[in-house]
Amino acid sequence: MLFAALACAGFICAGLGSHLAPLTARLAGSGERAVMVSLGTSASGLLLLGATAASTGVGFMVLAATGYSLVYLGLGAAGPSENDILHRRVTSEGLATALSVQSLALQLTGALTGLIIGVLPPSPLPWLLGGNVLLAGALLWTRRSKPNPPSLAGSNLHHTDANHSHQDDLKTGRAR
Repeated sequence: MLFAALACAGFICAGLGSHLAPLTARLAGSGERAVMVSLGTSASGLLLLGATAASTGVGFMVLAATGYSLVYLGLGAAGPSENDILHRRVTSEGLATALSVQSLALQLTGALTGLIIGVLPPSPLPWLLGGNVLLAGALLWTRRSKPNPPSLAGSNLHHTDANHSHQDDLKTGRAR
C-alpha cells in the first residue's frame, strides 16, 4: 500500500512538472536551459534523499518527501523540453530511429543503474551516487544551453514562402 501511494505521488509530481515545462523553458530562456534546470532539480531531490536516508524523525521524513517530489517534478519538467529539442533537431525521416535509440538508451541506463545500485550496501551511498550522476548529466547541458548568436536573427526575413521560412527555422534551431 505504501508503494502504491509513493508511485501515485511520483506520477502526480511528474505530471505537474510536465505541465510546468513551458513555463520552465520561458523562464530559463530556452529548452536546453530548461532541461538543465529540470535535471538539476531532480539531482537536488536525489541528494536530499541521500542526506536523509539514514535519518529518522518527522522532520527528516518531510525532507525525504520533498526530495522525492523534486526528483519526479524535475524529470517531468525535463521530458517535454527534451522531446521538443529532439523533434526540432531530427528530420522526419530519422525521427523514428532517434526515438528508438532514445528508448533503448533509457532502458539500458535503467538496467545498468539497477545492477550497480543493487550491489551497493543499504545506506545513503546509492542516493548520493545517483544524485551526483544526474547532476553531472545536468551539467552536460551547460554547453548546449548557450544562446544562439544574434547574427542569425533576421536570416529568413527575405523569404515570402512559408515553407522556406520554416525550413530556415529548422536549420537554425529556432521555434516559430
